[in-house]
Amino acid sequence: MVVRSINIEHEIPSPLMYAVEVTIELDSGERRWCFFCTPESLDRFGDFLPDSTIRIHTCAAHMIVLSDVTEDTITAAIDELQRTGELLNATRPVNGTPSSLQGVWVFNGAKANFPSGVFTSRENAEAWIRDHNLEGTLTLYPLDQSTYDHAIANGWFNPKTPQQKLPEFIQRFTSASQEHYHYEREEAK
Repeated sequence: MVVRSINIEHEIPSPLMYAVEVTIELDSGERRWCFFCTPESLDRFGDFLPDSTIRIHTCAAHMIVLSDVTEDTITAAIDELQRTGELLNATRPVNGTPSSLQGVWVFNGAKANFPSGVFTSRENAEAWIRDHNLEGTLTLYPLDQSTYDHAIANGWFNPKTPQQKLPEFIQRFTSASQEHYHYEREEAK
């Protein structure tokens, strides 16, 4: 088992205000998921116990706590988990591998409010992104199913609070378990 790629799902703010979700692709094509946080960030995210300001964090088996979360420390931690044989225990499989998911690829440009392209294949999308030197995120969306329902059906998300079942939550829902890729503009030489 060899890690083929590590995909950090979003920018890492400083100070860390939430968990940083990471998808790992193995040489077998299997995709795995986990999240990273710092001891300090645990006070800033997670669900509240009913009628309190006490945070609760579940899914601890897939939570990796580092004293500092950066791209380098995430990569080093994953390398160490792979070296010690603990990578599978510290991550969870991502169901619905790209080959089994029927969907469309949606490109959202950096700082855009709406998508600027929808494609039937990742290859077509990446060619367009490359041709125009674009910056943003390309995400695979399921067909005929919301990302909220898709995440629940695949066991990636389980609503834990009444707020997580409200329209306001559902209409903004995205899942880090969706296959997606980040692109940065190449500087002119």
